[in-house]
This record gives sequence, structure tokens and C-alpha cells, in this order.
Amino acid sequence: MSIEIFLTNLGKYNEGYLVGKWVNLPVPLDKLDKVLAEIGIGERCEEYFITDCETSCSGMREVIGEFTSLAALNELAEMVDELSADREEVFAAVMETESCGSIEEVKEVIEQLDDFDLLAGVDDDEALGFAYAEEYGCITIPDHLRNYFDYEAYGRDIRLEGNITYTTYGCLVDNR
Repeated sequence: MSIEIFLTNLGKYNEGYLVGKWVNLPVPLDKLDKVLAEIGIGERCEEYFITDCETSCSGMREVIGEFTSLAALNELAEMVDELSADREEVFAAVMETESCGSIEEVKEVIEQLDDFDLLAGVDDDEALGFAYAEEYGCITIPDHLRNYFDYEAYGRDIRLEGNITYTTYGCLVDNR
């Protein structure tokens, strides 16, 4: 999961010129200083802003504004970059359901990922009921009654009793 931003020289922009560069985060500070120098920051112009951002993570674009701190954004990108593949999928599912208003809130989501389980491929009440009954063994259904068991109703009850949300990544279980 990547975060890419377009850094723009604010002084040049105010003069009518678009001088900027795409930066893939996280980026080492020395490389960031080089990029800033390449777009003319530090010479006559000292201010920059983010004019665009590309990310595959739902909800992330909403917390990246024109004047978002590069240090905070780079730190967030490092946290995302350090996630394992399965944790990255859980993070994406949580971000789909949470509405974060700041980078700090997104960092809190990452710090709380252990409180969530993602049941991949479970996208409705019937699949949830089947998973809990057959895969996790939460109840025992005699073989001669399996064809008559209402997995959908069982799954709906589980969803209503727990903190469960369906996402494009699967069923997200909030264990908090």
C-alpha cells in the first residue's frame, strides 16, 4: 500500500508556474531535502504544499491536505510500510469503516489493529453463519440437520450481537 504525494513550490505557484514533483512515501529525510531543493525550496521560495495525492487506501486521502506536515505524513507512511500483508488488509478494511479526520487518528487505527479480525471471503450473513458454525466450530450441527440449518439467520444474530461490519475485504470483527 503506497502513499504518493505531489509536492509543489508555493512561491512559484503564486507566480503562475507549476513546479513540483511526485514523492513516494516513506522517503528518507536526505532524499526529501533533495526533492525540495529540486523544486526550488530553500532558494528564493521557502514554502511548499501538497497539490495531489495517490493512495490505494480508502479514507487516507481525506486526511492528507495541502499543508499536511511532511514529517507526520512520512511517519504515517513508515507505519503503513511496516505492516505485514495480512495486517495491511485489516488496516484497509478498518479504514473503510472508520472516518478519520487527521493523521493522528489514522496512526491510532494502526496502533489498534490487534483489536480487529478480518474474515476474508465472508461478505454476508449466510457466509458469516457458515464460517462460525462449520469453520470455527462455534456450534455443533448434527449431520442429518445440516441441510435444514439456517446459516443466514445464525450469521445475522452473530452480526447483530457483535461489532461486525462487512467490507470489500471481508467481514471485519471489532473486538474492542
